[in-house]
Amino acid sequence: MESLSIISGGQGLRALLARAVGLDATASARFRQLDPDTVDIFVTTPFTVTASRRILGAAGRDGAAVGAADLLEALREGRRDIGPARDASWPGSLPPVGGFTLVDVLPTQVVRTLADQGRALARQFSGPLGPPSSLMDQEVIAVDGNGREAAIPMRMVFTCTSLGLIPGLDTPEDIPRHLRVSTNGRWTRIDAPFGSVYHSSGLGLSIS
Repeated sequence: MESLSIISGGQGLRALLARAVGLDATASARFRQLDPDTVDIFVTTPFTVTASRRILGAAGRDGAAVGAADLLEALREGRRDIGPARDASWPGSLPPVGGFTLVDVLPTQVVRTLADQGRALARQFSGPLGPPSSLMDQEVIAVDGNGREAAIPMRMVFTCTSLGLIPGLDTPEDIPRHLRVSTNGRWTRIDAPFGSVYHSSGLGLSIS
């Protein structure tokens, strides 16, 4: 029986999990204990992109994977215990703990505009399996800085908007309105105001 104790950050985590489960009822969540009081919670998405949210608390087991729906139900019911482990369902390794270099900072409106355009194209061209791979793989933002370059595919943009990681028009003014793009080897990370997304180019999520 896996477990998670939360000191703070539960509301934001519930919001992330609810959207992830809405996209994929079989989504998995995985814990990374950064220090005795800090945990990163990663979730899978149907876009081959991993999303995460940081909380204050403690996982029963570092690296444990569980059903995102099971974790969401436990949080809604105020339970520490979640359910059985689903380690085998996690697609590869987690992103690197550190070593990311900031490449550029983007206004959130850039990503929101691209997502709106992408959704319009997806509605026009999607088949029974969802948006075409050619659309999801399209590199829609290219940035450079600090001696690094990063190409952001539409699948990362879709993930940010579909999971509600970008603030809306009614969000309090003190919430940042920008995205930080960083890289580490094959990994690209976008830090948004309400979470982070990770994508590994070339060989998928198994690269770390």
